[in-house]
Amino acid sequence: MKTLLKALLVPVLVVATFAVETSAPVTAVSRTPVKEKVYELPKTGQNITRAQGGWVNVEIVGTRLVVKFYDKKKKPALPDVVRGFARFNYAAKNDKTAVLNLEGDTLVTPATVRPPHNFLVILSLFAGEGAVASESYTFKYP
Repeated sequence: MKTLLKALLVPVLVVATFAVETSAPVTAVSRTPVKEKVYELPKTGQNITRAQGGWVNVEIVGTRLVVKFYDKKKKPALPDVVRGFARFNYAAKNDKTAVLNLEGDTLVTPATVRPPHNFLVILSLFAGEGAVASESYTFKYP
């Protein structure tokens, strides 16, 4: 009698299990594309497009001129230059000059850039120790 009961019960369990598995609702897996993080250039200072791609952001922070570098995707990048030179042409004062040295991932002036911060900037960037500038930009700040 027990074997007959087992023989009848096993097929019922198999059918019940199959019915439960197939009656469950099937949900589609949504495959949304992963979006890359969108980088933006700083809203302050001057953003200048570089000839070889990317940007430089030139800004006066406190009393120093700071030059930051960005790649083609507008992501912060390490400088590919070793030093720089800035000339400030004021309308009513004598011109001032300042050397730019590497400080972390930026170029900064050790000299004080005095207000008013309304001048023409001639920025030269040097990739090596040579005397010839690898890049040069002229722009009005701010």
